[in-house]
Amino acid sequence: MISFKTKVSISNHHETIKGGGVMRKFFVITFCLILAMTLIGSVVLADETMERIEKTGKLRVGFREDSIPFAFIDPKLGKHVGFSVDMTYELVQKLSEHFGKKIEIEPFTVTTKTRIPMVANATIDVEMGSTTYTQDREDVVDFSLPFFFSETTFLVPKDSPIRTLQDLSGKRVGGARGTTNLKAIEDQAAKGLFRPREIVTLEGHAQGFLALKTGKVEAYSTDRSLLEGLRMKDTNPENWRTCDFSIAYEPYGYMMRKNTSDFRHFLNDTIRWAIKTGKFFELYDKWMGIGGPVPIPWTPMYKTYLEMMVYPMQDNWWKKK
Repeated sequence: MISFKTKVSISNHHETIKGGGVMRKFFVITFCLILAMTLIGSVVLADETMERIEKTGKLRVGFREDSIPFAFIDPKLGKHVGFSVDMTYELVQKLSEHFGKKIEIEPFTVTTKTRIPMVANATIDVEMGSTTYTQDREDVVDFSLPFFFSETTFLVPKDSPIRTLQDLSGKRVGGARGTTNLKAIEDQAAKGLFRPREIVTLEGHAQGFLALKTGKVEAYSTDRSLLEGLRMKDTNPENWRTCDFSIAYEPYGYMMRKNTSDFRHFLNDTIRWAIKTGKFFELYDKWMGIGGPVPIPWTPMYKTYLEMMVYPMQDNWWKKK
């Protein structure tokens, strides 16, 4: 998938501005992180989250309303749907079996601005969406194992002359508040890699797409997977295209509060179990397969990464000890 001239993320035909060795190095570093998390997984800390879930029978979950295909509101159903929403159902099923009682999802809508504070201040137990796992964020909250990888790029009108990062010079470029994408844009501009006319901060992806449609910005930036979700859900998806270059990698993880090791370990094992049993791949195909809302082809490296996350597990690992 990766060459030293061209670098591809989840989709096989998108090039980036750096060499292919960076992606390979990133997967190696990520695997080392997973190994470390596995080794410390047995450390037991006071976990109020698991105690509260058992007591109340509810898991308080933060979902985005515009992160297609991971977590978004289906206007026809009037509720949150998506890959990460379905993974939440897998989680509460295992929690129900663990506690011997039905655990229900109590959904909360979060935004790019509110998601981290709502996790940190215990308004929600976990955010299940498409949040990028970063070192700065890990100082405030904890993350699950990375379960998906995307990259920061731009959505533009199909006839736009923007083909490279340098083509964004002199243009109005938008990004959502509180995202790694907006920071990546600011960092690239600060380094002089391009000189935008203006960097416009939007409150969310829906607002960003609207700003693009109305001409407030000439390019809107977020993760490639989310841009494809916005594009594919539009009435006229053929009017828009995602750029072939990228400016940052985006590993996704689910967020929870600090010092919830039992809950984090349970969530990580739910992810591993879904991979081992094939449920993860079934859900991926449902949302990102050829017939899904946002087709994102598998790559051998990504599938190998997922399989390497799984350690030997007992068939009844979720039972309360």
